[in-house]
Order: sequence, then structure tokens, then C-alpha cells
Amino acid sequence: MNLRSSVCAVDSDLKNRMSEYQYHEWQTVDRLLTHEEQAEVESLSSHIEVSSSRAVVTYNWSSFRHNPNRVLLNYFDAYFYMANWGTVRLMFRFPKGLIDEDVINPYLLEEFISFETDGEYQVLDLEFNPEYGEGWMKAESGLSGFIRLREDLIDGDYRLLYLAWLKAVTLSEGLVDVGGSEIFFSEHEPPVPPRLKKLSPSLKHFVDVFELDPFLVQAAAETSETATSATRMNYSKLVTCLPREESNAFLVALAEGKPGVASALRKRLLAFSPKQPRTQTKNPRTLRQLLQRAQELAQVERKRQAEETRKKHIAEMTALGAREEQVWREVDRLLNHGRKIASVYDDATARLKKLEQLSELQRTEHIFQRRIWALAEKYANRPALIRRWKNQGWA
Repeated sequence: MNLRSSVCAVDSDLKNRMSEYQYHEWQTVDRLLTHEEQAEVESLSSHIEVSSSRAVVTYNWSSFRHNPNRVLLNYFDAYFYMANWGTVRLMFRFPKGLIDEDVINPYLLEEFISFETDGEYQVLDLEFNPEYGEGWMKAESGLSGFIRLREDLIDGDYRLLYLAWLKAVTLSEGLVDVGGSEIFFSEHEPPVPPRLKKLSPSLKHFVDVFELDPFLVQAAAETSETATSATRMNYSKLVTCLPREESNAFLVALAEGKPGVASALRKRLLAFSPKQPRTQTKNPRTLRQLLQRAQELAQVERKRQAEETRKKHIAEMTALGAREEQVWREVDRLLNHGRKIASVYDDATARLKKLEQLSELQRTEHIFQRRIWALAEKYANRPALIRRWKNQGWA
């Protein structure tokens, strides 16, 4: 199955956005570029910066004229793209056969998440475009924060895929409202991987940059199992299970510096260890259920924050009540002896505002109003001050 060749082509929409910011970054993981490859990558654009393991190109008034997919396939292991109108994309290249396609399939979603084979490689492509939802991503983020996720996938950690599915179906929800269809709302979640309750720094980075709803992630994690700490694999024992001929083949590939050999060897050795059962989700939830639960969690958090704010306010007012008369004197002294300037008037007004809040809590508003009228009469010849107090409804 061929990669989608048209996804990153320079279409008419991009041409209309020439003045916008675009960021492309590629990195190698399993090897370094040769001098010849560096030269080839450098020739792709006059804006590109290339090292032995990384290439970055940014545009403000134009677009990259080559297919980023092919650049990834020919030279690199990971690719990240973002534009300031909201499009964001993350791709990983794997040696063919390194990732179990049957395990990946439940997480795939057309137009958003694809996993395809091209020649000697498999490519995972996560792309989210604001045409399917609300755009404008956060500030620029580089590829380095995502690199660890590639290794996690090789090791059978599919939390990234589940989070990508969450992002994709919530963007698809935007299409539902237009068409009036319930198809995505009734979509059932794929297998929920373990350890969603505790995300790694790389996964937190993904949630942040790809702007996933944290309450939706929290809702999804509620049925995620807490995996026991992984036992360090005894590769010295497993390697004895390799047939001599196969062991020699791995050694030769390592000596020749072929990419992906270490990951392939690790995956092969794991085949000799007791197989872990595949992740299965009992009673998978629908998108509608996940969204409703996310709303409930968000409401609980809003109430918690409101209660915390209320307690802080009461504590502040209690402390203020113990020195209320002192504050009234400070305000009078500030206005009587301070300079007749805006900063002094602002300071005095801010202190009085706190006293007003205290009166509301104590239900002594009439006393506050009587005292503020007295001050207004005393300093009636200061229009700038009185204007501030009129804006507060005090004069």
C-alpha cells in the first residue's frame, strides 16, 4: 500500500497562505546521514539547515516544494510539521516488520491516522488539519520532544495511538454537527492501553502540542489498567535462543551499520519470552460517553477551583478584618500626605475596593458607604480621584 502522495502536496490552499508560518523538521534515530545524504537534503531548499542527524526548514512567504513523506522515507526516521493556521503532523518511519500492523489497525482513522508500508519501511502518519476542527496551534514545538514515542511504539507501548485516536474523533465530531450524523458519537473506542493514568513526558508533550482536552484524556484513562513495573529483560539469556545462523546475520548487520538492527534484534529476542496478552477493553465506551464523562470531570474541577478561590478570599478577608481600621487610616494618610498623582489614587482605590469586599462579606455595606462618602467630601477638590470613585459607584 502506497503512502498518500497528495497529502503534503502544495495545494491551492497552501498557496493562498504563503504569508503564514510553516515549520518542517526531520530527525534520524537509528543512524547518521552520510556526507552525500547531507548534501542531497541540503539541496532541497535554500531555507534548510542540515546536520548529520537533523534537518529543519521554515517558511514565511513560501512553501516546501518537495514531498516531506519522501524526504522521511529516503533519509530520516521521524518528521514533525506545524503551521500557524493549525495544521500539525507527526510521522515515524520503521524498518518493515518492526511494528505489528494487526495491533495498529484498531487505532487508525481515515484522514487522520494511517499506517502504511512503502518499500522496506512502515510509516505511521498522524495529521490533524483545522479544516476538520478548530485550528491555531500553540507556540512552535520541535521534534525532539516526540522522538521517544517512536521507541515506545517499537516496545509495544500504544498510548500514543490511543491519544491520537482521541484527537482524531473529537475533530471528526466537528463534521458530525454539520451533517447531523451520529456515526462518530456512537464510535467505540479502540483497546485502551495500560498506564494512561500516568503519561510520560513525551506523551504529556503530545497532549500539550496537539491540544487534547485534558479532561477527555482523564476520562479515557479511567479504564486503563495500571501495569506492573516492567521487569528488566534478560537479553543475555534470550540471545542464547537465537539460531547460530540468525545470530551471525544480526552481528553482520550491526557491523555494517544498517539502521534499525538493534530494534529488530530486541523485537526478535522478545519472541522467545512469555507473550503478554494483547490489550483488550471490556465494555468499550463510545465517543459520546467519553465526552460526557470529560464534561463531568471538567465541572468537578471548576467547582474545586471555585471552592479553593472562595476559601482564599475568606482567609484574605479575615486577615483584613483584623486590621480594618488601620487600612482606613492608611488610605486617609495616603491621600492627605501623598502626591496628587495617578499611582497614589490607584493605590488608595485598590485598598478601598478590598474594604468594600470585606463589607459585603460582613454585610456592613451601609457603614462602608457612609465612610467612603466622608472621604469623597474631604477630597472633593481632586477630580481625578473622584472620577475613579464614581466608576466604582462610590460617589
